Formats: sequence, structure tokens, C-alpha cells
Amino acid sequence: MLYNMYNLLQETSVTTVHDVGALLTFICGVAYIFLQSIITIKACPQWSNKETCYVRMTISVISIIAIFPMIICASYDGMKLYHCEIGVEPSPYHQASAVCEWIVAFGFVTFFLTYIKEFQAVTLKISTEIHDDF
Repeated sequence: MLYNMYNLLQETSVTTVHDVGALLTFICGVAYIFLQSIITIKACPQWSNKETCYVRMTISVISIIAIFPMIICASYDGMKLYHCEIGVEPSPYHQASAVCEWIVAFGFVTFFLTYIKEFQAVTLKISTEIHDDF
């Protein structure tokens, strides 16, 4: 839901809503992957191996570290420059915030890719029944 709110609003049309949606998405996402990493560590011998635990915790710690400069640089810069114009150099704060935003975004993708091995062991059996009531 938060990701949809973040994506539906262009950053140049309603900047306040875009910024609030982005902030909520990144903060809640980082909190989620950190809590999932803790759950993975607690369930380590039964559901996953130690390497997966370390990879997930590393990704979540990197995301936590990257979110602070992202927020600080974005608030310090005031996000005055939303799109690049020819001949206009973006501020270093905007560039640092964008780099940290990409680090967190790739952290999300990489974190969820670590579940592939675990979900390969899951099988679902679906049975259907057709009733003549309709």
C-alpha cells in the first residue's frame, strides 16, 4: 500500500505527499526487513541456514545505515531539484540522498531474493469442488 502511494504520485506534482509516501515506504520497509532478519536468526536451525541469516542481517544493517544519510541529506537539501536540467548541477546533498535511496531499494530487492531457496521447498496442493448451487 505504501509503495503504491509512493509510485502513483509523481515527485513534481504533489511533493509533500510524495515525500511522506517515500519516507513511510523506506522506514517501514527497513523496519520490516530488520524484524524479518531477527525472525530468521531465531528460526535458524529449523528453517534456514546460518549463511542465509548472515546475508539477511547484513542487508538489513546496510539498509539501516543508508536510510539515515538519505533522510538527513534530503531534509538538508530541501529537495529543491527534482529533475535534472541540462547545464544545472544537482546539489551534493541531493546526489547523496539519491545514492542512499538506491542502496535501500536494492537492499529490499536483494533481501527478498534470499527467500527463493526457502520457497523452493514449499509445495501447495489445491483441490477444487464444483457445487451445483449456482
